[in-house]
Amino acid sequence: MVDVAVVGGGPAGCAAALTLRTCGVVTTIIASPRPREKPTETAVPRLKHLLQSLGAGEALVACEPCYGIESSWGAPGPVLRPTILDPSGHAWFIHRDRFDASLVRLAGAAGAVRLEAEATSVSFADDRVIVSTTAGPVEAKSLVIATGSPAWAARATGQKPVTMDSLLCYWARLAVPIESRLLHVESTESGWWYVCTGEAATMHACFLTDAKGSRQFAPSKPEQWNALFQQTRLSHQHVLGDRAGQIHCLPVSVAGLACRHGPRWVAAGDAALKLDPIGSSGTATALESGALAARALLAGEQGNTAAAESYDRWENGLLAEFLKRRTPLYAAETQKYPVGFWARRAHFPK
Repeated sequence: MVDVAVVGGGPAGCAAALTLRTCGVVTTIIASPRPREKPTETAVPRLKHLLQSLGAGEALVACEPCYGIESSWGAPGPVLRPTILDPSGHAWFIHRDRFDASLVRLAGAAGAVRLEAEATSVSFADDRVIVSTTAGPVEAKSLVIATGSPAWAARATGQKPVTMDSLLCYWARLAVPIESRLLHVESTESGWWYVCTGEAATMHACFLTDAKGSRQFAPSKPEQWNALFQQTRLSHQHVLGDRAGQIHCLPVSVAGLACRHGPRWVAAGDAALKLDPIGSSGTATALESGALAARALLAGEQGNTAAAESYDRWENGLLAEFLKRRTPLYAAETQKYPVGFWARRAHFPK
């Protein structure tokens, strides 16, 4: 039996494992042998500090500078918001495939054992947690759930996830480079787009819409996605004439758990609270959440509930700040597009 089983091998799970190993805790990471391909993400400047605090500064080799955001939120044309003047330095582009692989390697170097298997269910006994996996059961004293979605965590802990908004991201890798080191964002009547640099002279273009928009515009079909993209200012501004041959779909709901921790378990990262990409904070908050969740779990085992309460306050504050920042942006777009996608956003919690 191990001390802690971590379900999920992404940034939150690896941050939890690195934190646990720093405390000498015997840790097993249960991670899918078939990780989902992810587009390049952006992260706030504090990413560098977070990685260094975890002893994972080497993972920055999978990142490159992002010097700002050029967006048309609430404006007739693109407006540049540079990040180079931030006291913490510039923001970052994260090439997720290499980034996640680097974190997994660093967690392994710290002594965490990786089990490549699908976690199927969890049962709680008086003195242990039993995680059923496709490679057999794993018994642990405690559990960190970092599955990247609240749905699995909710089933495992007998809850229902709280969903505040449901979006879908349809993204493609285009075989053309984008010269700027900026995140470019454009709102349209049917949703919003962003484009950014990829690896090896490629770029990623991502379209976010909701279920009704998905049914109406069928962006999962390459011909439909390409037609929508060619109508954007972004495709013409950057002369992005390459056509996508494959479209990937990624759910990016705003959702979370009503209860994020309990006896012998804690949820971390997107499993505890999942936010859409508008805040460019997903990976950074996943790292911080994983570390805080691990500390809360260890403190709880020693009878100290203050760390768990602090973790709850941090997660609640994260959601409140996200909604505070998103609300005026969405309201501005509703003024431009009073029907359709943006009008439907007005019905979700502020």
